[in-house]
Amino acid sequence: MTPELVTVGGLTVDNVISSDGTVALARVGGNGAYSAVGALCWANMVGLVSVAVSTYPKPALETLRHNGIALDGVVTHDAELESCNWFIYDPEGNRQERLSSPPGALAEAGFPTDRLRPEQIARWQEMLRRRDVSSELSYSQFRDTYPMVPAQVPPSYLAARGVHLAPSRTVVLNAMLPLFNARGMVVTLDAGWQLAELSLPELEPLLAQVDAFLPSEVELRAILPGVAIEPALALLAARCRGTAAVKLGAKGALVFDKTAGRPVLVPVLPTEAIDPTGAGDSFCGGFLAGLVETGDPVTAACFGAVSASLIVSRFGVDGALPIDRAACRARVTTHAAGIAT
Repeated sequence: MTPELVTVGGLTVDNVISSDGTVALARVGGNGAYSAVGALCWANMVGLVSVAVSTYPKPALETLRHNGIALDGVVTHDAELESCNWFIYDPEGNRQERLSSPPGALAEAGFPTDRLRPEQIARWQEMLRRRDVSSELSYSQFRDTYPMVPAQVPPSYLAARGVHLAPSRTVVLNAMLPLFNARGMVVTLDAGWQLAELSLPELEPLLAQVDAFLPSEVELRAILPGVAIEPALALLAARCRGTAAVKLGAKGALVFDKTAGRPVLVPVLPTEAIDPTGAGDSFCGGFLAGLVETGDPVTAACFGAVSASLIVSRFGVDGALPIDRAACRARVTTHAAGIAT
């Protein structure tokens, strides 16, 4: 069966400490999985392209498959990872990352595993920073050692209407983009730190191949340092085959509308945010679905906002499953009407 949409990205297991100190250990995630679930809010089947470690929880993969995410493009390698990424949020929504440990390390260090006080969070972060990880294989190292390649993309995926490429090394993007563009698919691209390290001239060959470039505010400022957000967004949009939008976290997303010649702010949906992990990735999956369906990037951002609102209200990528697509449709209609007004 042919998926309607495809996402390309990683599969990870994450440890999370939310802004109120709530701890969630060993939650399944990854930018490929989160963007796939974001797209699944609008499509009956989404194809995932990824490379997984052997220790990625098999029940989680079965949950994704059972709910409409095709896994024919997922390759599993023998590598085992005991350590997980830590995502630690403060009350302002800022995130500490690039820290890792096995899920059990928190209890072994004498901390509670359900909720931490601010002083405990500070001590745990310091302990994570001091951990010797030289003998551990990280998810980033794993993806560099076993990169995604075009050969793993099933032929059925190439009949999909659109594809989202989550943050990846340029070597992966340079291999994948021609494959999907040759089939005339709508293509969206997230930045991540991998592309945020590039200059605008270095980015231009990639931007010319995409219908939407979707960096975060931090990534946009890294690509164009010293340039205000709106003119920076316009510079990126001018170099895209389509346009660009910048994710602003709790403030929503700023979309450059080429037809109107100006940026349009699409706010988030009011939601009790429990875990912001994956919000940007699920937004991208929803954005792809909206762009494929309507051709309008502002409306696409409304689709993305609805997808993100489901993800942030639960822990883990599988927390939003199963999807109530009728409810998503009702919410996006109301949200888009508000933007138009």
